[in-house]
Amino acid sequence: MYDDFLARILEPDIFLPSQFYGSGGLSRKLEGEKRLMIAILKDAVECLDKYRSVRSSAGRSQYENAIEWVKDTDTDWLFSFTNICDLLGFDPDYMREELLKRENRYIRPARQSVLSFAAMDSQQ
Repeated sequence: MYDDFLARILEPDIFLPSQFYGSGGLSRKLEGEKRLMIAILKDAVECLDKYRSVRSSAGRSQYENAIEWVKDTDTDWLFSFTNICDLLGFDPDYMREELLKRENRYIRPARQSVLSFAAMDSQQ
């Protein structure tokens, strides 16, 4: 009896192509994975919007993590920006360029204090 049970467990499953591509099976599992990838991408974009001008260290950390994730071109990690864009059918380079372009519009250049010659003379 034990051998019979073990044989049934170790026996390979047989699937029809309709089970993979039809209304059930693998396609439903992929929907969940795609929803997760969309949620990750959406979270990164929301972090860029939400924490862009925040001054707290936690907010800045969230913003910087999102920027680093978008800028990273590595494909070793399954949920990297490049892999997620590829798997969702987006061009990662185009998406990266547009997101970073949008962020560059909001970045204010650092103000440099400019002293006139008269002000420099009065400081000495």
